Amino acid sequence: MELYLWLIMFPMAILSWFRIDPYSPWAKVQLFLHRATEPVLRPVRRVIRPIGNLDISFIVVFLVAQYVVVGVLLR
Repeated sequence: MELYLWLIMFPMAILSWFRIDPYSPWAKVQLFLHRATEPVLRPVRRVIRPIGNLDISFIVVFLVAQYVVVGVLLR
C-alpha cells in the first residue's frame, strides 16, 4: 500500500497540477496513473465533493491509507 501511495498516487497528484499536451510522452504516464488511481479516488469523490476547485479526495485517501499502514505496523 505504501508503494501505491508514493509511486502511483503522489505522482498523479503532482501531474494533475499541470496541463499536459496529449501528444507528449507525459500523456501516457498521466493516463496510466489516472487509470490506476481512479478506482480508489472515485468512491471518495462521491462522498466528499471538491471545495471550490480543490479536489481533496487524494488527501483523504492518503491520510486514511497512512493511518491504516501505521496501525498495521504498530501492532
